[in-house]
Amino acid sequence: MDQPTVAGSTVKALCFWLAERGMDINALALEAELDLSMLEDQDYRVPLPAYNLLWSRAEETLKDPAVGLHVGEWVDSRRMGVIGHIIFNNRTLEQGLKQYVRLSALVNEGVRTEFHLQGDDAVIEYHCERPEYYHRAGMDRMLALSVTRARRFVSEKIFLTKVGFSHPEPEYVAEYERIFQCPVSFGQPCCSLAFNKDFLTFELPQRNPYLHQALTRQVEALLQKLSLRRTVSHKVKAIVAKRLSRGDIEAEKVAEKMNMSRHTLYRKLKQEDVSFQELVEQVRKDKALDYLQKGKYSLSEIAFLLGFSELSAFSRAFKRWTGESPANYRSQQ
Repeated sequence: MDQPTVAGSTVKALCFWLAERGMDINALALEAELDLSMLEDQDYRVPLPAYNLLWSRAEETLKDPAVGLHVGEWVDSRRMGVIGHIIFNNRTLEQGLKQYVRLSALVNEGVRTEFHLQGDDAVIEYHCERPEYYHRAGMDRMLALSVTRARRFVSEKIFLTKVGFSHPEPEYVAEYERIFQCPVSFGQPCCSLAFNKDFLTFELPQRNPYLHQALTRQVEALLQKLSLRRTVSHKVKAIVAKRLSRGDIEAEKVAEKMNMSRHTLYRKLKQEDVSFQELVEQVRKDKALDYLQKGKYSLSEIAFLLGFSELSAFSRAFKRWTGESPANYRSQQ
């Protein structure tokens, strides 16, 4: 399955903070297989395991188990990503939170954000989709940053009623109490922040409708791309593409790779209005066109790379897809 990713701006801000404290970012990036030059690109995505590795090394090197909280309480508007600017340019806090829920996958695909009312409280919940996505320092930073930015860009008067974390209670509890200034609990089903719902109508003081509109348009394309990447059909196509040349594309094996039964896979694909065989055909067709256009392989080699037992089978399939033979198609390129 595709690895979840984190916004490059989030990783860039962390690297900047660590570099200011003397850490060798180049060595750290090499270990995490991270291309630092790509962090200048607003659309660059970093695999979540690499991001979590940065946190682990930061904690070890700085000998600071509360490093996530300390990064989270650091506010520098110059290091804030596009999503942060979009949120704080809404008209009210409630509008900002609702938009954050919708865009949160752009910040960290491994964490699903929810917002709801509970009595007199407005509650924001952070759900890690899989246990291995959860990193204590990363979640410390995420919640601390949310509160610190709200106090900086919304109002210093905002106070929390309660905060929860999924990890066990650590030794640095006093740091949580200092930053959040409210009761903090641990070992919870999900991480969460709660505050009085009366703050939801608070009008954001730094809002700029024109900037908000421009930035929102900018992230819509990326959001659509990420949404597509999370579909079952997209994941199936990615797995099939890697297995074509081995001929290892049975539905049972693909389903096993996705940690589900064949029946479940078929059901999920039906919900997306596509069949397993249609996806295999799409992958084969796309790759066939790409191979023929590049002219790097012979027709027999292409047939093998696509998992066909013989050239004639590939030729029949290609004619079904395009109405012409592979040889004729290549001659026209």
